[in-house]
Amino acid sequence: MSKEFISCLLHVVIGTSRQRNFLTAEIRSQLSGYLTAVAKSKGMSFIALGGAENHVHIVIALPVKLSIESAVTTLKQSSTIWLRQQSVSLRSFGWANGFAAYTIGRSQLDSTLLYIQNQEQHHWKHSFQEEYMEFLDFHHLPYKENSLFEEE
Repeated sequence: MSKEFISCLLHVVIGTSRQRNFLTAEIRSQLSGYLTAVAKSKGMSFIALGGAENHVHIVIALPVKLSIESAVTTLKQSSTIWLRQQSVSLRSFGWANGFAAYTIGRSQLDSTLLYIQNQEQHHWKHSFQEEYMEFLDFHHLPYKENSLFEEE
């Protein structure tokens, strides 16, 4: 074959530092537009962003030669700088050190997008910490609950 063909869809979850409530609906909307441009500049396709005031869920498609870590680090670093420039109230904004990323198949895309769109309602009943651990458990990813949300 003369070319690489991949379909690498990721559902990425990123919390704010110390789970602080920085991300209003308006800020998340603006952040989505900004991250769309950043992703495109790195060859990614930015598909969706949703979340709550202390975390976001992002769906992206990665290109052949970009690692998951590089993709997420690029999005986190550039958005931190951008968000801090948007408002005095965001000057101390930061993302948590880690993140979670899960591959999704094309057949799971619609249900993942629906889940992300309904984040605010979801968090009326479940905390971000509960949701995060449920995802880790579902994907059989080991973790230590007592240190999962610590910041360095």
